[in-house]
Amino acid sequence: MKFRLHPVLLPFFIFLIVTGSISVYAIIFLSLLIHEAGHLIAAYLTGMRIRSCTIMPYGGEIVIKDRHSAPKKDRIIVALSGPLATLALLLAGMTISFPGDDLVVRIQVALLLLNLLPVLPLDGGQAICALLEKEGSEYRTRSFYLLHSIIFISVVVILLFSAIPDTLPYILLALFLLFQNISVFRFRKYEKAFADMKLNRLT
Repeated sequence: MKFRLHPVLLPFFIFLIVTGSISVYAIIFLSLLIHEAGHLIAAYLTGMRIRSCTIMPYGGEIVIKDRHSAPKKDRIIVALSGPLATLALLLAGMTISFPGDDLVVRIQVALLLLNLLPVLPLDGGQAICALLEKEGSEYRTRSFYLLHSIIFISVVVILLFSAIPDTLPYILLALFLLFQNISVFRFRKYEKAFADMKLNRLT
């Protein structure tokens, strides 16, 4: 399994160093690692083959071989295991007293709320999309949900612009998610063609 940091984290990291908030970044980074560990453990236990894990500003992106052909229940479990790991860290921060526990709690709440938003590629969107899929309509459902995510995030970006510059970090994150969804939406037909080709080879 390949593990890497997304390049977009670099300017975020530099910004925190310049503003003297490196300790905040350390907590965020550790929180993201624990969040992704939840996904990785669940994927391993359900027998999914993990190709890579990339740490993103909102969490991470795990590439799993033939993920969309995995059982629906397993995909939902993997999608929700990251937020469960974040929830466990949140509860630990609320019950155990230690220096910086308030900051840890605030970061976990932010990560939890963000990742449970009902849009792709976030965990909430992954779980709902898998839940909505029916046999034979997986790619159609995913296409519609990608379109829903693009529209939802576009509306959020427009609303956030009304409170700029305070909302600038959130706008940048939303735009990052928006471009990800647009990219996947544009290439969805190639993904289906590749899956159909593999299925024809097996049959």
